[in-house]
Amino acid sequence: MNDHERGFLTFLAEPTRRRLKTLLELGDTRRRAVRELLHHSVRLDPRCAKHLVGSEAFSGSVEAMLRGRGALSTCYVLAANGDLDGREMPLGEALDAIIGMGNGAFVSCIPGRLGFYEYESTKSSYLLQC
Repeated sequence: MNDHERGFLTFLAEPTRRRLKTLLELGDTRRRAVRELLHHSVRLDPRCAKHLVGSEAFSGSVEAMLRGRGALSTCYVLAANGDLDGREMPLGEALDAIIGMGNGAFVSCIPGRLGFYEYESTKSSYLLQC
């Protein structure tokens, strides 16, 4: 488990936090289970999650919000999509690949402090900040 994955746990509510922590600690053998959980809604800590609606949830708007809060040009992605999972990539590219695609994904900008999460359902975008 790296700092970005550890940081993702900060944004989660119990018992989801405990479950994902255990799976991430088990490494590659349980990575698929982590990715499957991301695809569906995980319980977010409401103190850290701002639900984005309408145009707020578009890639450009999300990127502007994240950059305005201190995000750098690159991010780490934890995703249900195996092609994106575990990659460090440009923030805009990551958001374009994730937003509206119907796959669960977490984008870590500042470990444990700033990120973005979207899952398979429509209207499921969240700005994460603790």
